[in-house]
Amino acid sequence: MIFVSMLDLIPGKSDKAQELIKSLEVPEYIKIREFLSLFGKPDFIITFEAPDEEKAMSFVLKFVSVAVPKTSLGVSVERM
Repeated sequence: MIFVSMLDLIPGKSDKAQELIKSLEVPEYIKIREFLSLFGKPDFIITFEAPDEEKAMSFVLKFVSVAVPKTSLGVSVERM
């Protein structure tokens, strides 16, 4: 399953966010496709693969101390 998570940094947490990202331990069941920093909002976008919604949520929860996540399930256009 492919997930897209948009992260809006909490004001005053940018230094902590950088520390978290640099030290992030990605579980073996998560495959990050892209982790992008953006100019403007959202501040970051992560596209990643996870075996199910529960594991995706546990990964995204790693960011809630520094950002407000909005995560969606992605479906390949080829499958539609």
